[in-house]
Amino acid sequence: MLFGRDAERARLDALLADARAKRSGTLALRGEPGIGKSALLDHAVAAADGFTVIGTAGVEFEAEIPFAGLHMLLRPLLHHLRGLPGQLADALGAAFGLTPTGGGDRFLVGMAVLTLLSEAAETQPLLAVVDDVQWLDHASIEAILFAARRLEREGVVLLFALRDDSGSQPLAHGLAAVPELPIGGLDQQSSNMLLAHRHPDLVVAVRDRMITESDGNPLALIELPTALTSGQRAGVGILPAPHVEPLPLTTRLHTAFGAQANRLGPDAATLLLVAATEETGDIDVVLRAAAKLGAGADALDEVERSGILRVAATTLTFKHPLARSAVRHRATLRRRLAVHEALAAALTDPAASDRRAWHLAAASTGPDEFVAAALEAAADLAARRSGFAAQSAALERAAALSPDPGRRVQRMIAAAEAAASAGDFRHALDIARRTHCDAADTLSVARLSSVTAGAESAMGRPLIAARTLSAAAESIMVDHPDRAARMLVDAVSNSYLVGETEIAAKAAATLEAIASDKPVAVSIGGLARLMTDDLENAMPRMRRLPEATRHQTGVAPGCRLMAGMLASRSGCDELAVELLTALVDDARDSGQIGILPGALCQLAMAEVHVGHLREALVHADEGLRLGQSTGQWRRLDDIHCVLAIIAAIQGDDERCRALAEPALDHAVQHGLTYTAAGGMYALELADLIQGRYDAVLDRLDPITTGMLRTQSVLCIFAADRVEAAARARQPARAVESARRMQRWAAANGQPWTAAMALRCQGLLATGDDEAEDYFGRAVELHSHGGRPFERARTHLVYGEMLRRANRKIDARTHLRSALDTFQRLGARPWADRALAEIRATGEAGVQSPGRSAYDTLTPKELQVVRLAATGLSNRDIAARLFLSHRTVGYHLYNAFPKLGIANRAELGRLSLD
Repeated sequence: MLFGRDAERARLDALLADARAKRSGTLALRGEPGIGKSALLDHAVAAADGFTVIGTAGVEFEAEIPFAGLHMLLRPLLHHLRGLPGQLADALGAAFGLTPTGGGDRFLVGMAVLTLLSEAAETQPLLAVVDDVQWLDHASIEAILFAARRLEREGVVLLFALRDDSGSQPLAHGLAAVPELPIGGLDQQSSNMLLAHRHPDLVVAVRDRMITESDGNPLALIELPTALTSGQRAGVGILPAPHVEPLPLTTRLHTAFGAQANRLGPDAATLLLVAATEETGDIDVVLRAAAKLGAGADALDEVERSGILRVAATTLTFKHPLARSAVRHRATLRRRLAVHEALAAALTDPAASDRRAWHLAAASTGPDEFVAAALEAAADLAARRSGFAAQSAALERAAALSPDPGRRVQRMIAAAEAAASAGDFRHALDIARRTHCDAADTLSVARLSSVTAGAESAMGRPLIAARTLSAAAESIMVDHPDRAARMLVDAVSNSYLVGETEIAAKAAATLEAIASDKPVAVSIGGLARLMTDDLENAMPRMRRLPEATRHQTGVAPGCRLMAGMLASRSGCDELAVELLTALVDDARDSGQIGILPGALCQLAMAEVHVGHLREALVHADEGLRLGQSTGQWRRLDDIHCVLAIIAAIQGDDERCRALAEPALDHAVQHGLTYTAAGGMYALELADLIQGRYDAVLDRLDPITTGMLRTQSVLCIFAADRVEAAARARQPARAVESARRMQRWAAANGQPWTAAMALRCQGLLATGDDEAEDYFGRAVELHSHGGRPFERARTHLVYGEMLRRANRKIDARTHLRSALDTFQRLGARPWADRALAEIRATGEAGVQSPGRSAYDTLTPKELQVVRLAATGLSNRDIAARLFLSHRTVGYHLYNAFPKLGIANRAELGRLSLD
């Protein structure tokens, strides 16, 4: 029975009502131990009439068994497993040890959870409750949170309960996107009602004392009085609350639960301790282990009568996690070791080998290679299930138990690598630092350096990563050239992010010396040359890897992503789109969710360049959602910059600034050169179209001596600076930018870059004849293709010049071309400028076409509609976009009225290009 909690119950009831209307929802209940989180979850379960209800709870002393909590949660739904798409069924089956495959993308299990929940909610809504989240194994919470962040229209409610002091990394990041409901203590009236119901014999003075000491904590109100004698309950010896700092509430609750346990006989106390130590509540295992310690099954009756432990079917559960904790803490070390040893002996099933290994480890008091090897085997099993955090924990404990120092170091290195694979970079870094001084050989040091660098880069410190990788690679380049080459590639890549030219140049030179025949070495050398402004030698080198990758199969995803980036940076936009589209498609098909945010970000920027702004918006939006779902927070600033550039082109000044300014500030703070360049470019483009020409020039002036000082970066802004200076009638401020654009065009060799350089010269020309010559040559070069937005801008300025020269017929040709392209791109303010110029020539009948029906679709709706038009079913689309099929259906049928159609059969008559 709940007392009070009207607001909390209303919030839960509203979520259930939404689920009945097929709207999904999540909520995290957060509060101190005993505050009533579990009671509120019980209320939700009781109120979930007509729901499928599933639940699980973390256990404080549970060994790090991957997906243990998830298996408990989804066990009632596993009959739906056979209906999942193949790779999802395989991933979830492997996670639960049901199939032998696995070891793939760790986020694929989360996608399988989302799909399974959606399937289970097909006929009736579903409520999933996860109590004591802070104790759930890492793999389980990561998978559940991935699903939680992507729930939309399935009719699923997912409730979490966790303690206030839960600060582990996956929770800190993962639950950030989950709405939170803080749970405080009961008010005076509700506290009185609870005490009157549970302890009616307490006199008023004692009741008031309990309310004061409990601070409204319901568990304390229920349990603290149980430690009182009958006389104390009647008020004998109970004094007013002392004016000193009381013991922490948790400590006093431990004492209360311990007092209840102290009343048990020896056999019952032994069985209770075994139950508190065994993590699954399996009665059979508990009884067998207790028997090895001399406690018979009849002791279970006494334990059950005490109320500390509840028996349900084949499972034992404690009345509260603090009761379990109290039982363990009051036991001596000798007894705890004996219980772990007995449990290890009772776990004879091969399927429980990992649990047995952990109990053996807990029973060990010194180095033991047999136990260490058992833990290493458990780590291998965890890796095959994509439980990399569990793998790391098992290897770290195995290292602690290793008698041989060499094996200890190798297990610690493997533990650090596994932690990095799990995305727990802080822990990976901690393990690597603790192990460094013990690593005797250069290869071990290099492996640790790779972990350290990967963690530093992921946490936003690429300069440290670059230094670490470069130094470590040199030490192994003779004996391990392939590993050294990979490290040098990463050293240059990290240097590029922060514009660190010296490290990049040195690492690239070393790479070319040991792998001169490999395209990746040549192209990475080109990237380093780009950073040092050797533009002429950089461009052809940078294109080697993209061209080679285009015709190869079996290339690693990371290398393909690098190839796409290099193609884009060297001006080969169509090739970049081709390479990155293929990578995204393959990543979808193979379930490599982790690489998609970065690939989608690069693809979106390449699509902006080729004029596919709708596709760019769709892919950037998806990359943003996937980056949030997978916790890849460093990627988000780059994606925000791409979205800001699209907003600037399309004239949404407010959205552009909201996206670009925080990303730019963060990039400047952390020295991330190319992220800063993206944010700056978006802002100056928005200033340019809004006519804030002085703002463009003033914004760009400081960067020539700052973090964006290199020529390769400044070329990004050169054309806009020239146009701003020309329109502000301050041409002297753009002379250097025009020269810079000419040099870039000569090195780049693309017709569109040469055309942009000519446009810059035309804008700064002193006479109409000179300007027309430059513009005319630019238009001719633009006709060879590339960057339609820039082509339209050239036609616009050419048409403006001709119109000012009173050559209205000639002007209209260029202005109409500009208008058509701007309208196709959705660049409305640019289109408005072209339209105004056309009308100024005397052609008054030209009208703006207004917004297309496709412009009314959200990015997700457009993506779903396009896939549906190819004939894919909702489930097929869901598998490609990592959504539930119900969410796909919701977005599809929201789009139909916007497009003026009634069903998917009519999609065939629409042009969706």
